[in-house]
Amino acid sequence: MKHLKLYEDFESSPISEESIRKCIKMGKTIDVEIVQGKKGKPDEPLRPVSIEDGIVTVEIDGELYEVELDDVKKINFE
Repeated sequence: MKHLKLYEDFESSPISEESIRKCIKMGKTIDVEIVQGKKGKPDEPLRPVSIEDGIVTVEIDGELYEVELDDVKKINFE
């Protein structure tokens, strides 16, 4: 019997740690799905501060929060 794999099984994040480092150097923002320690989805793009071991640190209202690299949906290089 043959099994079909769903598209989601092949999907991988095109966003790497290197692309986040480039975003930080350029002073750009990211769109994220979930911020650890905050309720709800962020309404506006966030500015990453650092990245280490797949965890992106972002600043929101003067406080630092963590976002998993897999939860980063888009980097705004514009």
